[in-house]
Amino acid sequence: MRNTLWFGAVGLACVGGDALAQERFPVEEMNDAMLKRRNRFSLKATFNFGIKTEFTSATPNNSGALVPGVNRTYDDGFVKVDISGNAGGTTWNWGYDTAGQFTAADPAAPFLGASSLAFHSVSSLADGQTRGSRDKMTPGFELVYEEVLGRWHMSEKRRANIGVLVSFGYMRLGQQDSGSLAGIVGLTTDKYATGAVLPPLAPYAGSFGTAGPLIPDVPADRALTAVAATGTVNNKLEGSLYGFNIGPFIELPLHDKVSLTLGGGLGVVYASTTYSFTETVVVPAVVTATRSGRVSADDWLFTAVAKANLYVALSEAWSWELGLAYQYAGSSRSSVQGKSSNVKLDGIMSVNTGLNYAF
Repeated sequence: MRNTLWFGAVGLACVGGDALAQERFPVEEMNDAMLKRRNRFSLKATFNFGIKTEFTSATPNNSGALVPGVNRTYDDGFVKVDISGNAGGTTWNWGYDTAGQFTAADPAAPFLGASSLAFHSVSSLADGQTRGSRDKMTPGFELVYEEVLGRWHMSEKRRANIGVLVSFGYMRLGQQDSGSLAGIVGLTTDKYATGAVLPPLAPYAGSFGTAGPLIPDVPADRALTAVAATGTVNNKLEGSLYGFNIGPFIELPLHDKVSLTLGGGLGVVYASTTYSFTETVVVPAVVTATRSGRVSADDWLFTAVAKANLYVALSEAWSWELGLAYQYAGSSRSSVQGKSSNVKLDGIMSVNTGLNYAF
């Protein structure tokens, strides 16, 4: 008997509670136009700030040690190993650029009036510097899917949503740094004793397999000096960034037609970039070095993002969005011939706007 009374009381309480809830939160008043749909798609334009690239330089010296059998590359020629393996300590696989490199009677030691052929290597005027490029704004787009997983009442007429957000974004990179430089560079001068060999008229380039005039494969003299130079440098980074993120969100009603979404997530950024450079270094009356290089790289970077979006209803299904996002994705580095680019994605601020369709 006591059990029967107890179950009856519980049932009465439940019925009464449901009736009270329906009276307090009428069904028709809980169908907020902004929040009742569980699936939403957005297509948005993004305007991204804070992307920067640092360019550095550390010119390698390719003149090699003063030992036989070494391939040496200079800014005005080369002396390399030929098909014979430099038999007898000489090579025909060599070349030079200008007539001024040959001295028929070099008075300096160790030539003392004998002939010499000089080759030069210079460092870059950009060595030891960090040059930067920062775009004021980089445009892109973002495709977003949101699914509502749960709701709760915030007031008699307002409900909040929680759910999961998945986004895919794209932006195109195009950063460049260029300038004219002047300063002191390191100059390496290697002189070869040509003996009775009269070099062919400049410019001349021998080959690996075809015999030609022979010179020693080891310099007779090497001098390292610091000299004044002028020049130019041009760094360019091009490529694309593809981002994927997933994470939770909470949607808060601000008005019958306005809501605020706060969210965040983790993901990856795929960076596909191409770095290229050109530079000239002019040491007056000695050598003009012209260099260029190009390298492509593909990196996967882990990323974290925080977002805040404002939704304004345009109709029962469509709304307009305006949002802010902060993203951290680390950096991506590329190097070629001693030159490097480092794309920094460690503080991207984005403004986004677009349309949202809910169903």
